[in-house]
Amino acid sequence: MTLRSIRLRLTLLYTLLSAFAVIALAVIAVRVGTERIDAGATREAEQRLGDVVVRRSQGAEQSAGNTWIVHIQGDPASGADDWVDALAESWVEPPLFNVGAAALRSDTSSSRFEQDGTPYLAYGRKVSDVESVVTAVDLTFYEDRASSLQLRVLLAAAGAVLGVAVVGWFVSGRALAPIRAANARQRDFIADAAHELRTPLAVIRASASQALSKSRDAEAYVGALGEIDSAAASAGAAVSELLELARIDSGQFAPRLAPLRLDLLVEEVVAGIRVDGCELTVDTENAITIDADYALLRHAVENVVRNAAARAATVSVQAAVEGKRAVVAVVDDGPGFPPELLADVFDRFRRGDSRGSSGLGLAIARSIVVSHGGTAEATNRPTAEGGAAVRLLLPHTSDRRR
Repeated sequence: MTLRSIRLRLTLLYTLLSAFAVIALAVIAVRVGTERIDAGATREAEQRLGDVVVRRSQGAEQSAGNTWIVHIQGDPASGADDWVDALAESWVEPPLFNVGAAALRSDTSSSRFEQDGTPYLAYGRKVSDVESVVTAVDLTFYEDRASSLQLRVLLAAAGAVLGVAVVGWFVSGRALAPIRAANARQRDFIADAAHELRTPLAVIRASASQALSKSRDAEAYVGALGEIDSAAASAGAAVSELLELARIDSGQFAPRLAPLRLDLLVEEVVAGIRVDGCELTVDTENAITIDADYALLRHAVENVVRNAAARAATVSVQAAVEGKRAVVAVVDDGPGFPPELLADVFDRFRRGDSRGSSGLGLAIARSIVVSHGGTAEATNRPTAEGGAAVRLLLPHTSDRRR
């Protein structure tokens, strides 16, 4: 199963679960909204009936649209001695008479009916033991409001579900980002290992095949074994550097920070490197203390110095403080970095010539410095001076303590 299919499934699951919640909220919203709209129609009917009752008690002229006085005596079902006083231009229909009769029994009563395609709410109120007031409210306006509410809620719910789907796609992508990064690192490691081991393995096979192709003297076998040993050593060193780089880049390896004299570390590194044809000098200021992992930082500085020493006649290593940074600068008089590779010199296997080792030294150095919260820079010196300059910038101890 690919990460994309996993992302799609997570998004679908998240959207479905959210859709259930959105639908439930939409149903509740429609129900509550419809009940409020119906309550508005009921309030209109009550207000109309209240006005009629007040006017009747004051002896005022009785006139109200779609309102009637229902008078019932005896058994309402028999219809004996019953009459209806219409306060509108039309006479009461049977549904209204039934509502009036029901109002006599329970003080108020209501019912919905339709006439000539128009929906009405029949509402009745008891005014005496034998009389009730009944009105019919046209529900067209209220039903239009209810339909509009349902449409708005439906559109809002659809928009919410769509928004949830977009958010789910984004969130699932963020959640799978570490897995994607881990897969990328794994692919890079496999590709890097294959790239670096291809040459030494080819040398081993070629030397072994040549030595075994026919009988040779001892000196020829010694030469072949020497080539095989050198290629195997190169492959072993490359694998070790790849494993170290993969461990640092994975984020599972954290430097063990402790107070460290950077100036002394630089002097120690320079004193321990001997390269034929290259003179190494060290220039340090007063004591420079940083928080760093001794073994890792020593390895980073040594990689940069050895990379310069393999290509130059003189190499100067400086340790200084610049603002809030402690800086290790390695300056040489070699050919410098090829201009087309200058921006990528800290990438894996970026080599401008055949000198040096696996092409991982600067990449490892930068990864170590970055794990300490620093950065690495590489530039070419002016043409008149020649050579290159690599700077490792690390947080100064005083800056960390702030």
